[in-house]
Amino acid sequence: MQYYDIHAHLADERLAGRLPGILDRCRAVGMAGILANAARRRDWPIIARLAREEPGLLRGALGLHPFYLDEWDDALPPCLARELRTAPGQLRAVGEIGLDFLPATIARCPRELQLRAFAAQLAVAVELQLPAILHCRKAWDELFAIWNRQAAGRIPGVLHCFGGGRDLARRALDLGFHLSFGGTLTWPDARRAREAAAFAPTNRLLTETDTPDLPAEPWRGGESEPWHVRAVLAELARLHAIPEPELAATIAAAWAALLDHGAPEPRRP
Repeated sequence: MQYYDIHAHLADERLAGRLPGILDRCRAVGMAGILANAARRRDWPIIARLAREEPGLLRGALGLHPFYLDEWDDALPPCLARELRTAPGQLRAVGEIGLDFLPATIARCPRELQLRAFAAQLAVAVELQLPAILHCRKAWDELFAIWNRQAAGRIPGVLHCFGGGRDLARRALDLGFHLSFGGTLTWPDARRAREAAAFAPTNRLLTETDTPDLPAEPWRGGESEPWHVRAVLAELARLHAIPEPELAATIAAAWAALLDHGAPEPRRP
């Protein structure tokens, strides 16, 4: 089987010096694709270099996470577009971007700034016809409204580390999103995420790790690595009562369509 991780933070400073070994382990278990997502602006050149040096395994996504909007200025969107244009074969998505309305985040990054930064970065994704890799907590109505206004039907979107229940999954699927599930799906208390994962059609599922955070149950207490997606795939296959190789092939097709800028498929009833 081949495995795919749509969301890993390989530029995270916690991985510095250890990344070659991590990538060796990924190859050893059959990883076929990893999308390295940026969180901060300083991640951009690191991700561009990694995607250039590992073209068979890595692709890159650039953006500014809502946690780090202290780095925001109005010149960022054109800079983002320029960076993405420098390596279209390797830099294939805008991410991680989105909204986080938890009180602790709003205290540092006000709601209005988040809305403005998200809309501006999403506009870059639409301009360049790139998928958007999205973070959302406690801001679903606002995120869906902006998506519907700017991007629905125009570019693919991935809701990263989806943890909402079945009703939220239905809304997301109706808007054309793919749902990406990570290590938290394997945690014992992840009832709502498992309901959503079981409800979603298999052709709208993706796997991720959020490396180095949110490790799957077998590795809790440590850091996650992209090859840990095999535990996520196993749980998704169990929820859908299908063989793991069958689901792996479906996820491979979704990965290829997204990163080849394919349009999202309509939700099956």
